[in-house]
Amino acid sequence: MSDSRGMLTPMTEQPAPQLAPITVVTGTEELLVERAVRRLIRQSGDDQVEVHDRDVVAVKSGELGVLTSPSLFGGPPVVVLRGIESLVQSNDAVAEAVDEVMSYIKSPSPDACVLLVHGGGNGGRAVLTAAKKAGATQENTPTLKKAGEIRQHRRQFVKDEFRAAGCAITPQAVETLVEAVGTNLRDIAGACSQLAADKQEGKLDESDVLRYYGGRAEVRTFDVADRIVASHTAEGLGLYRHARESGTPLVLFPAAMARTLRQVAWVATAPRGASATDIANATDMPEWKVRSVRDVARHWTEAGLVAAIRAVAEADAAIKGGGEADADYALERMLITVGRSRTGAA
Repeated sequence: MSDSRGMLTPMTEQPAPQLAPITVVTGTEELLVERAVRRLIRQSGDDQVEVHDRDVVAVKSGELGVLTSPSLFGGPPVVVLRGIESLVQSNDAVAEAVDEVMSYIKSPSPDACVLLVHGGGNGGRAVLTAAKKAGATQENTPTLKKAGEIRQHRRQFVKDEFRAAGCAITPQAVETLVEAVGTNLRDIAGACSQLAADKQEGKLDESDVLRYYGGRAEVRTFDVADRIVASHTAEGLGLYRHARESGTPLVLFPAAMARTLRQVAWVATAPRGASATDIANATDMPEWKVRSVRDVARHWTEAGLVAAIRAVAEADAAIKGGGEADADYALERMLITVGRSRTGAA
């Protein structure tokens, strides 16, 4: 561009990216990682930002130089390189990708933002180390391995989803939702979105969750287990038979019973004077569940718990091919034995 005197005038400068030239995004939860990536892209400061989303193993030599070059009319580009953890195999494609990424890290473009997405594990550690040494910023999402940690995180995730939607939810409803929907985070997020959208006023409670998800097999099996450990055996057997007629898989019943008995054992064996908060922090139980189990746990003895847990193990083996001809009979025997164990009659 030139002025009236024929002199060249500088083009308007591109706005500097609000993101660092390189950001490492880590985590094993796909949904949380995806949300983090979207949030970072929004932080780039341009609604029309050009985004290049690539599987890192498919990146060829010289490609990052092209992808990170700003266009004449757009803002600084954002390049998302996914699967850094997959840079572990010894083949030509991986070697080429590693060389390209490592070379870029040594001399990143100041006019672009590159997001290195690592899904957990030991793969790609050399790339992460190089990025850290180069001053890359870090965006860490939860990396969870233990079952207790995962369940605690799911509960907090549900609370956060409803809080973000401006909807209150009771602790019992949180637990019921996690039990009903399972631990898949996308499924939980979808359930939260639906329930929050449909709740017109007031606090969302357990009955609201059950209206949508009470028919789920997991909920029915935990209902059975709760009745049995409280020694309401006849009621528990009735629920069991109804659930079986509805097609609930056999394998879910021993699993539900085992988890319920573990909760009883945790509460029954807690140190004298331990608060519900203390027990909740030491287990994967929410505080309200600790308080509700306490009334049941005081009627259980150590010998009763041993007998009940043994009955569950035997039933589980029977329905998984341990030689029991009638799996339904094995499960009913388990329910009766557990119910009797609470009073020491088994």
